[in-house]
Amino acid sequence: MLINDDSLYLYNLTLKPGSHYTQSIVGQFYPSINDDNDDDRKKKPQQLILVSSTTLQLYEILPDSGKLQIKTSQNLLGTINKVEKISIEEKHDSLVITSDSGNISILEYSTKEERFISKGQESMTKNGWNRSYVGEYLAIDPENRCILVSAMERNKLIYKIESKELSSPLESTSKGVLTLETVALNTDHGNPLFAALEINQDKEIVLNYYELDRGLNHIVKKRSSVSEKPPQDANHLISLPGPVGGIMVCGKNWMFYENFDSSQRIYLPLPRRKGNEDSIIVNHVTHILKKQKFFVLIQNTLGDLFKLVIEYDSDREIIRDITITYFDTILPCISLNIFKSGLLFANVLNNNRSLYQFEKLGDELTETDLIIKSSDYDDYKSVIKPTKVITFDLKSLTNLALIDTLETLSPILDAKSIDSKLVTLSSHSYLKTVTHGIPTSTMVESPLPVIPTDIFTTKLSFESENDEYLVISSSLSSKTLVLSIGEVVEDVEDSEFVLDQPTIAVQQVGKNSVVQIYTNGIKHVRQINGEKKKITDWLPPAGITITHAATNNQQVLIALSNLEVVYFEIDHLDDQLIEYQERLELSSSTTALAIEEHTNNHHQSPFAIIGCSDETIQVVSLKQQNCLEIQSIQALSSNCSSVKMIKLGKDLMVHIGMNNGVYARIKIDPINGKLSDSRIKYLGSKPVKLNIVKINKEITGVLAVSSKSWIGYYYKHEFKTTPLLDISVSLIDGCSFSSEDIGGDAIVAISGNDLIIFTLGSEEDEGLFDPSRDFTIAKTKLRYTPRKLLTYEDRLVVAETEYNIKGPYKSSINGDIKETIDEEHYETFGYERKPKSWSSCLQVFATNDLNTVLQSIEFKSNESIVSSTMVKFDKNSPYIIIGITTNQTFLPNSHGKSYLFTFKVSKNKTLQFMHKTEIEEIPQVVSNFHNKLLVASKNIIRLYELGQKQLLKKSTTVINFLTNIIKIIPQSNRIIISDSHSSSIVFAKFDNLENQFIPIADDIIKRQVISMFPIDSDTILTSDKFGNLGVSRIDENISRQIEEKKRKEQIMN
Repeated sequence: MLINDDSLYLYNLTLKPGSHYTQSIVGQFYPSINDDNDDDRKKKPQQLILVSSTTLQLYEILPDSGKLQIKTSQNLLGTINKVEKISIEEKHDSLVITSDSGNISILEYSTKEERFISKGQESMTKNGWNRSYVGEYLAIDPENRCILVSAMERNKLIYKIESKELSSPLESTSKGVLTLETVALNTDHGNPLFAALEINQDKEIVLNYYELDRGLNHIVKKRSSVSEKPPQDANHLISLPGPVGGIMVCGKNWMFYENFDSSQRIYLPLPRRKGNEDSIIVNHVTHILKKQKFFVLIQNTLGDLFKLVIEYDSDREIIRDITITYFDTILPCISLNIFKSGLLFANVLNNNRSLYQFEKLGDELTETDLIIKSSDYDDYKSVIKPTKVITFDLKSLTNLALIDTLETLSPILDAKSIDSKLVTLSSHSYLKTVTHGIPTSTMVESPLPVIPTDIFTTKLSFESENDEYLVISSSLSSKTLVLSIGEVVEDVEDSEFVLDQPTIAVQQVGKNSVVQIYTNGIKHVRQINGEKKKITDWLPPAGITITHAATNNQQVLIALSNLEVVYFEIDHLDDQLIEYQERLELSSSTTALAIEEHTNNHHQSPFAIIGCSDETIQVVSLKQQNCLEIQSIQALSSNCSSVKMIKLGKDLMVHIGMNNGVYARIKIDPINGKLSDSRIKYLGSKPVKLNIVKINKEITGVLAVSSKSWIGYYYKHEFKTTPLLDISVSLIDGCSFSSEDIGGDAIVAISGNDLIIFTLGSEEDEGLFDPSRDFTIAKTKLRYTPRKLLTYEDRLVVAETEYNIKGPYKSSINGDIKETIDEEHYETFGYERKPKSWSSCLQVFATNDLNTVLQSIEFKSNESIVSSTMVKFDKNSPYIIIGITTNQTFLPNSHGKSYLFTFKVSKNKTLQFMHKTEIEEIPQVVSNFHNKLLVASKNIIRLYELGQKQLLKKSTTVINFLTNIIKIIPQSNRIIISDSHSSSIVFAKFDNLENQFIPIADDIIKRQVISMFPIDSDTILTSDKFGNLGVSRIDENISRQIEEKKRKEQIMN
């Protein structure tokens, strides 16, 4: 089929999976090895599942460090709504998922396939979302007998689990009822029971129960046994495990306990921070201890954690007391999870996810510690309307200790690409820089007495685990240095190596031998009985030199200057080199050699790869029946500068570095030597030099050195090629380095005249390599929630504003006030809350140093930043325009006066305040258009020029069919307008004669556009709030006619 040239095809590539996790679940998802052993489940480690809108990610806890390591990341075809765990197989946990497909699915993890597979699906409703979509809420009976799914309105379904499968659903319908939350209650072996917080037809919050009568196979709706209705600010339900059972209902500054079989409620107040800030519980996690004891950690909107303990008399089956104590304060979370190993995972709302270790359980209380007991409160009124507010003092972490974090960019509010880095405004008040690459940690950096060109490491025996020789070669000075590797690096006097010639290769061969291949021969050193050394030399013919070599433990291949290739094998009895009598004669000189490298076995390579100066590589057989016969030839785009062959993953691959900076990977057939499936990547401007390196015990990779240094490795059936960061200068050569003295595996390299030993992984990660992270994130703390990112010259400006807080900084319109603020305290506990108050500021950074704030401009407490842009009113210096509104509130929406603040970029590149201009409406959009300031609000677009005391209005355009302009993209003589209500996309052209904008085209499909980007002058790429991506284009002929018509009447016609 022929493709129409006007057709547009979009290619989607996910560079980094989304990290906004709506749910987190802890369970034992790996199937048991021994299903007959009942204790197997108790001993099995737990895993963590993080759920985003389209992915499931499974993490393991590393037993040595206690850190999280991703095991599986799986994309799902659909949008996930709710996920819970269920134990159908009894030996391991499975997942129950509701999604926009309209199905309820049960997924089970397969260790063989390393992914979740579907074990069953049942249709609930039609696909898509609405108020009657029954997958909105999900609750699973604690005994794993049934599943309740609920819609926001009316419908509820219960699926019984019979013979490890889902039955047909039972339905319960309640007209005029809105569901806020559902939980499953513990009833031991009684009928499954669920509690629901609902709003009835009278707009009152009520607590209802839904029981599955297993005898009648019917859902029975029951009301609470307590006659009084719950307070109308109830918002959260907590189901309690057996033998206590029942639920805790939470509201604004209070909570109560209720059991379905009891007519009494137990009320108790919630502690508050000093300053009369409300305590509203939004999150909890229940942890069961031994002997049927448990505790509940509850968290409020501010992040404060409280420990809830119930004192239960099992003999009388009554609750003696309920106590609440202040536990710790962390960032506000979406969900909390506790591992049996004593770890707490915090799925933080708008920041990095955190993993904590329990240092204490908060049982060691003193007289000064806050303790709230339900026995101290007699009735409902003493809790809901207390005479005295119970407050507590904030403290740093005492019961928890942070041990690991998961970096997140959620939510990204703005982003710009600067110097091959993505600078984002993300998370809660952070400027984060995303760089493609793996960080490195330099351990040793030392100058060398010669100018090095090559570096090698080798062990002296096959059984040895550590490298013992470090060999440095210099072809410029024709010297070789042999150093011993231990606690101290020193010269080796008895290596028997040739030191007055450059070394081409060093290899441990056989059991106890080492060969040195140098320009004029091969030195074979065999260790006898650990002390005595036997030396054997092989010399080429007179006048002939060795140019290249390839080695492994069993084979040696060398290329001579007379275009011959000589092949040796190792004698298994005495480790001696046995030369193959025939030699391969080539038609062109050799540029690189390779045979298959093996890290820990005696396997022989079936083929050799020879790079030739005629821009080809040749595959040569090393098998006995056709040794040194050419099997295949592959043409290259440039001469081969380096070649390696190793099996990484399932396939045997040839890795080729070329003189033009291109790195290629080609699959080679291990039977016939045929080459196929080539992949190429440009690495830099210099010739590529390759070396096989051992990254850690599990992963072996390829170090590629060009003008930049790269590491290639297999991870999750995918080969990744990632640049190395934090190396100040480019490397010349590098190789693996294993030693107990440095704690394991590292890379030793030469850079300039220096010797460098480094590991993959940052110092924060303790030098541990994480193969799942091929992006490095650096962050800088900002004052408030960032809204917009602006750039001018080599400076970056961040506009920040936050609602309902009182910032500790003084107003400074020129940013000339220096203050000492305890930023660590505010980062931990947040700013003081103040309703209907705003804190806003501008912060200036240098693009080459985003860790340092150069200037901070603080606005007044009632001023909120609405919009910002950079405008060049003249050719000399840029101006920063900030749209401000005062006393802005929401629900109901209102505001005071609105202003445009004008800042000039001074000679030292700081911002200097010039003046402010009062305008009629909120400056929802500001932008640069023809060296004028474009301001849009509602359906009005105005243009301003720079004046001495204020901005001067030059043009006003009213577009009647628009309602609320939210974004404008300027073009040469056009603007592209996004409207959130009446029309999604509108193209408008500026008429110089009429001095106003004229709409020329609008989108026929109405979308709630949140972002757009112009592909060309006639094509716009848009995304809406529902996750849809669309491309709109003006017909080419119509666009040309519009440009040719100058008058407004002609354009409108």
